[in-house]
Formats: sequence, structure tokens, C-alpha cells
Amino acid sequence: MEEINLNRGWKLHDSPLCWEKEKLAEVKLYQDGWLTCDIPADVRMPLIEKGIIKDPVVADHCLESEWVEKRAWWFLKEFDLPDLSGKTIELVMEALDTKSDIFINGQYAGSHRSVHYPFVCPAGHMLREGKNEIAVRVTTGLEEVTDEQLSQINWAVCREDDNGGKYRSDYRRAFVRRPQYTVGWDWGPRVVTCGIVGDVYLQCSEKAVIRNVEIRNRLQGEKAFLTVTAEVESLPMISTQSCDLQVSVSYEAQVCAVSVLKNQLLTSGTNYFCVDLEIDHPMLWWPNGYGEQPLYRIAVDMVLDHDIKEHREITYGIRSLRLDTSPLEGENRKFQFYVNDVPVFCRGGDWIPNDSIYARVTDRKIEKLLEEAVNANFNMLRIWGGGLYEREYFYQLCDQKGILIWQDFMFACATYPDHLEWFRAEAAKELEYQTRRLGSHACMALFCGSNENHWLFNPQDNPQWQVDFTREKPLGLYIANVLAKKIIHANCPDIPYWNSSPYGGKLPNDDSCGDVHRWHNGFMSKDMEERIEPVLYDEVRSRFVSEYGCVGPCCVESIQEYMGTDEYERTGRAWEMHCNVFEKDSVYAGIRKHYLDDPEKLEMEEYVLYGGMFQALVLGYSLEAIRARMDCYGALFWMYNDTWGETGWTIVDYYLRRKISYYAVKRALAPVKLIMRCDKGELVVWGLNDSNTCAEAEGELGYVSFDGSIRKLRTVVFKLPAASRQCVLREKLPVEDYRKGSIMFLASGGVEDSVCLRMDDMRNLEFEKSQIEIVQTKQIGRCTHVTLTSRGYIHGAYVKGNYSCSDNYFDILPGESREILVENPNGEELRFGQVR
Repeated sequence: MEEINLNRGWKLHDSPLCWEKEKLAEVKLYQDGWLTCDIPADVRMPLIEKGIIKDPVVADHCLESEWVEKRAWWFLKEFDLPDLSGKTIELVMEALDTKSDIFINGQYAGSHRSVHYPFVCPAGHMLREGKNEIAVRVTTGLEEVTDEQLSQINWAVCREDDNGGKYRSDYRRAFVRRPQYTVGWDWGPRVVTCGIVGDVYLQCSEKAVIRNVEIRNRLQGEKAFLTVTAEVESLPMISTQSCDLQVSVSYEAQVCAVSVLKNQLLTSGTNYFCVDLEIDHPMLWWPNGYGEQPLYRIAVDMVLDHDIKEHREITYGIRSLRLDTSPLEGENRKFQFYVNDVPVFCRGGDWIPNDSIYARVTDRKIEKLLEEAVNANFNMLRIWGGGLYEREYFYQLCDQKGILIWQDFMFACATYPDHLEWFRAEAAKELEYQTRRLGSHACMALFCGSNENHWLFNPQDNPQWQVDFTREKPLGLYIANVLAKKIIHANCPDIPYWNSSPYGGKLPNDDSCGDVHRWHNGFMSKDMEERIEPVLYDEVRSRFVSEYGCVGPCCVESIQEYMGTDEYERTGRAWEMHCNVFEKDSVYAGIRKHYLDDPEKLEMEEYVLYGGMFQALVLGYSLEAIRARMDCYGALFWMYNDTWGETGWTIVDYYLRRKISYYAVKRALAPVKLIMRCDKGELVVWGLNDSNTCAEAEGELGYVSFDGSIRKLRTVVFKLPAASRQCVLREKLPVEDYRKGSIMFLASGGVEDSVCLRMDDMRNLEFEKSQIEIVQTKQIGRCTHVTLTSRGYIHGAYVKGNYSCSDNYFDILPGESREILVENPNGEELRFGQVR
């Protein structure tokens, strides 16, 4: 099979929205106003490049380009072709956003109405040797949705007053298979995308083509049994033909298994060839922290007429995976993932599209975000259901890095019209394509039917949604409850499926079963004290927390970029738009509770420092609390990455700069960790070991005053078995002055961090600033290795300047030595600060 790439050298023009596909000839008569672009391209990309509009992620410029969605957009591409006679040719457009009409040499080739699966059509009869032309008319698709249609779903789509504010949201999105977030969300602006947002190419085949390769494995003893199914389409419509087929498995150029099928009969159309392979002592794939991620290469080679060859190659991680939902005490059930029969606690965050104009996201940006996730000790990302199925490269990187994927299907926060046959058909094509595409990735841990669609019908949590569903009008539940299950059972039955997120129990968002989104008793509580109090997360009783969060600011450099100026105040429309809709002065309240009065009067640098420390405190403490629940099996916070810059949920901002909270999350998710809590007058120490090897936590434990003058310590050694969570100590808390000191564990080996028991809000503790002492500095390659200590307690020690560090904004306990690595290729002199 040969591919002819058509990504480069397109022209773009707009027209009135009423100009339908019949107006192609009139559009081509335009002499002026044509823009040039390469594909993938959202229409805003060339508009920004030519200075016609400003970048919508900066300041409040998104408001100035809303006119884009009220036009029709025409893409034209001219290209030359050699003689392709005798070949079957298909035009493939991997992603069109959203309502599209496609023409080849002036002939209508078809229409498409979903961004979530590709447009593919036979093209050979419309193409010719020499000059050719492809034209595509694209609109947002929103213009077709009527009030009558919206009434069919009772207008049950998240409204501007509860999910986005004045400039965001659009009821019509539920009828359009587009990225739902592009109409605006609490964390992003209304930038309704439109364009050819995936690769475009001609696929040329002779006689037969390998359409798909599906791989399943079974582990038994010291062997792995692989079943490889090749789907082969024989192109002659009325003739049989013969082929030889070879399937091989190799690792690092060494062949592990081969199977050859000689002289196989191909009948017209689809053929399936199933091959069983056996691998002795397989190298198993593990999530990040539990082991390595070896990837085998599985090659399928087909030979027809002794010289026509087809080749497909897939990288594949051998592992078993299952989701355990077995009963616990009472009505409770587990919700625990096992990889290679080892229990895995899922640590990580929720992933959204990386830009309001997602077509311009580079592979390098995806690489950097996944590198940072691994560095922060993630082993799972949940792909949120209001965005996109990510490109193939994303899942390949997750295979390589050991990041498990919880994959929502792209339905979010709305009822959907799946009582309509055309909508069901669109959903079926989407799920069919995506499950076949993703089913053989080692990283795939779960397919999930939607984000919060079942939860909408929970009257306890969402009394404002007065919507009833029936079997005749299931309002989206048919897709999640029936259709998705049938498709997964057919395409990838080894991957677990869950109906929605949250889901489980008598009503969705029930602690007893499945996963929960902890919002109304967390940061979205109407009670400000609940929004800013991390100790409340010690009360979590859920089986799996898949969404919750806390907002905080970006660094000053990022704020200057998204505000578009270095002269601004924390007021005005642009500033308000770049503050999360649910922020509601919570950052100020958090600073006031934990640090100091009058946060509104802080200079920007101080606001960023104290606001960032507040977010870090809540996320770090809450992740520890959830991990310490022995009957909870996952902690995913909202959210990991950003679609534009704002005071918001993330720990890595839109510009790929780490927020202060990044380091707190990294420490909280360390695979081997001790967590201390006070429970009814007792000191409780939890030992966590999310790895496949045994560990020891050795050090001194006891009361230490913040000035270091009182030290009542004893030597302890805690044994931490592989893949375990357990209470390693419970004893009466000694009577001491906990305003002037605390119970501390000073680590001497086994675990990276020392631990200090949090007994009160930070601002209520009585200690003076101590001096940070530099014990040693060494420059090794691009990194400066610095060892720090202090005689007294230091809260929030940090490296001044925009450096990437192994740790930052950390506490130093009295007499403790801390070594950090600072990315500092020029060996600049480092300066240190402290929060308090």
C-alpha cells in the first residue's frame, strides 16, 4: 500500500454561511482574499498568521473572532498525480471539523458530520493522471441545530450560568459530533473550531490490503500466548486470489516467534486470518513505577503473485489487565485495576485538549506533557469526554512511558439525541473506529461511556436537572448502556468498560461502588470553608476518585503571555475571563485562611507565590488522604493540562511551565511514601509502596520543635512489601505543644522525603523564619546538585527564577538535609527563598 500525502499547499476562503455545496463554482471565481495553509489547519490559524484576527487564547481576543463560526469555509488543493491505473485509490481525511462536503475534480465525493472518525471514500474514478483538485466546504455544524431539535432533549445541556459564564456554552453542541469544549467550558473560552484538522492522503493499493491487525494475549506460567488477527480486504470484486501470510514477533531485532501461512485463499472483500504464537519467558509491560515497558514488534507481511507485498507493523506490550469490582462489606464493591495480577493504585490526573485551537498542537507539546506526567509519578491519565480522542502518537508514547489510559468516549455533560437513527449511526461509526484503533495498545486500561451524563439524572447532586429518560427516548444512555458495550465486546473484549464517569451504586456518584467526582463536598461547595479546607479529604470514602480539584495561578511569565502585556491589574474583563469560572475568590480565601490577611493587596509575584502554595497544599494533602484509604483504589485530580492560560485547575500551564502545585503533586504521588495523620488522639502512619519491589522506610520518628531545640526521636524501620498499602504504626499521640512543633519523621533511607504531621493551618503555627544553608553545590552536566539544610523549620523553600527542579517549594525539617537537582546548564549561581 502506498500513501500520497496531501497536507501541504492548500488555499482557504470564506463565504456566506448560506452558500451550500452547490456554490463551489462561485467560490472558485474569487480572485482575492485567498489564504494559504498546510494541513492540519483550523481556519483561525491562517487568519492569525495574516494578522486578520488576534490569537484567541490571549487577553479577551476570543470575543473578536466569534464571527468565524458564522461563515462557511472552503479549502482547495491542487496537485499532480502519476499514472495510477490498476490501483485502488481512496481519499482519507483523518479529521474534519465538523460539517463537511468533499469534492474531487469538481465531483461531489460525499459529506461528513463528525470529527471523531475519518472520512474515507473511493477516489480512483474521479482522479486522473496529471493535475487534480480537492475542495472541501467546512462549517461548525452548529448552524443546523434548531430549537425544535433542542426541545427533544429538554435543552439539557450545561448552560452558561453553570458551566462557563457569560461568554461560553452552547446548547446546540449536543447534536454536533465536534469537540464539545470548543463552545467554552469553565476552564476555556468559546473558540468554535472549524477546519481540516487531521492528515489528508491518498491510499493506493493493489489487489489486496491489510485493513487492521488485532492482538490479544494470555499469560500462563512462564509463557505468553498471542493471538494475532489480520483483516485483509481482497480488492477484485468477483475473483479469488492466493497469498502467503507471515506473522512475526521480535524484540530488539531478535525474533521471538514466527508463523507462516502458505497459499491462503482470498475471497472478494473481507478475509480474516488468525494466528496463534507462543513466547517463552515474555518481558511484561508494567505501569510507570511498577516496572519497565518493553514493547515487542509484531509484523504482518502478505505476498501476492510473488512480488506484490503488504506490510503492517505494530508495537505491542505483553500484559494482562483486569478491573476487579468484587463485593466488599455491605453494599460496597471494589474498583481496582490489576496489571499482570498485581494490584495497581491509579495515580494521576484528567487530560483535556492542549489548545483552544487543537489543530496546532505539536507532537513536541504532547511529548513534553507526558514527560512531565511521568516525572510527577503518574501511572494513569483519564482522557476527558468533552474533548478529543488523541492522535496515535499520544497512545504510542503512553505505551512507551507506562501511562495507563482511562478513555472516555466523547460525550459530556449533556443529554444526547440517541433516539434518532442518524445520531446512533454516527455514534456507532465513531466507537467502531476508535475501539479498533486503540484496542491493541498496552496503555489502554478502560473505555468509559461518557463524562457525567448519567450523573445528570442524580436528583440528589443535580436537582436543577429535571429531565426524565425512557427507553423510547434514552437521552444518550442507549449509547453508553447498550451500543458501546456491543462494540467493545466485538472489537476489544479484554479492555474493561464502565458506563460513565461518575457511575456506580444506586445513584451515580455513590461512594459504595465505581468512581466518583468529588465536587459538591469539595471545591465546588457553596460553603467557602469546604472549598479551601484540605483536611476534609481525610473523610473520603469512595472506591475510586476520578475527578476533583483546586485552582491556583500560573507563574508571572505565563500571566504576562496570556494577558498580552506586562502592565495589568487583577481586574477587568480579560483578567476575569482567564480566571476559572468556579474560582469565585477561592484563591484569596485560601491565602487568607492559610497564610495572611488582605491577599487582594498583594503584588502579582506574591499573589502567585501564596496562591500557588494554597493550591499545592490542597492537592498534595488530598492526594495523600485518598491514597491512605485502604479501600480506595485510585486518585485522579482535575485537571493536569490546560487549553489556554488561566488561574485554574492545572499543575502544568498552557505554556508548559510547572505551577507551584506540580511539585506538591509529585511528592504526594511518590511510589514509595509514608503518610502521617492524627486520628482521634492517635498518631497513624500509613506505608505505601506502589512498586514491584520491597522497600524500607528508615529514619527517626518523634516530636521536634520548629526551632529544632526540642528533639524527642526514636529510630524506626518500616517494612513496605511490594505493591502494598498498610498501616505501619498506630499509637497514642504524645502531649506536646503542637503550635511550636510537630511529629516528624526524618528519613535516613528507603523513602525520599521526610514527613511532618500537619496539626493546624499554616498561619496558626508559631515559628520564625530560619536561614536556608547551602551544604554543597556540584555541577554535573546540565544540572546543579544542591544540598540544603536548616537548623529550624522552613516552609516552602524554593529556587528563585524560572528553573525546572527535581523538587521545589518543599519544607525542610529542623536539621534535615535535602538534595535537589536544578536544570541549570550554564551553572548560574542559585538563590533561594522561602514562603514563611
